[in-house]
Amino acid sequence: MIPLVVRPEPQATSLSQALCAAGHQPVSTPLLSFIEGRELAQLPQLLGQLSEHDYVIAVSVHAVDFTDNALQEYHLTWPSVHYIAVGEATGNAFTKVGVTGAAVPDDPRSEGIIALPGLELLAGRRVVILRGDGGRHMIAPTLTERGAHVDYCEVYRRQYSSDPNDSFVKSWQSKQVDSIIITSGGLLNHIVQLATNNHAKDWLLSRLLIVPSIRVVLEAKALGFTQIINAEGASNQALIAALDERTRNDR
Repeated sequence: MIPLVVRPEPQATSLSQALCAAGHQPVSTPLLSFIEGRELAQLPQLLGQLSEHDYVIAVSVHAVDFTDNALQEYHLTWPSVHYIAVGEATGNAFTKVGVTGAAVPDDPRSEGIIALPGLELLAGRRVVILRGDGGRHMIAPTLTERGAHVDYCEVYRRQYSSDPNDSFVKSWQSKQVDSIIITSGGLLNHIVQLATNNHAKDWLLSRLLIVPSIRVVLEAKALGFTQIINAEGASNQALIAALDERTRNDR
């Protein structure tokens, strides 16, 4: 197949190489990059007030990476607290920066976080949520109701690529892209916004869509996509397995 890869670097190159090894012909157009968040300067204060009974939650790999870079600049280390990662990849990112034992829920969503054992009663506990700009706001209200003092810290921001000349969609059409691999709701909405006319939008919506979760499946249906496969994960292995399953079914 000829899948479109739009995730940011270096993940785009990694996924594209894996797709080629699996016999596909990917078209790579990274549409997203990341820059420092507006609240990075607050990290020393927020993390410095935590005790061993408190929690740090990272919502993505980028949240871990940008926080670790900032801590190194401030000559600080990760505090001795309880750590929670939203998803296996984020848990692995914690391990890479020296944070061991981070809890990873089976459900890599806000719902999975708030269902973790130990978070039922949080009176007197502090929670710092490391995240990017935007995103869902389910974790903090729930943990606050359970007695925690919760602080968000925007450690990175997203930058989506613009396309004023409609060159992206035209290029994808000329390369006969037949499928799109999407790893977040933000990228899903952005790629649809790039289709500035009905013909381009109809073409996009007719592509096979590979997504990482049921939440993105529902968003894709609401936008008008009809061929959607839930890979149940955002790893290269999960995404390629979903694409390969469709390829086998089409034979």
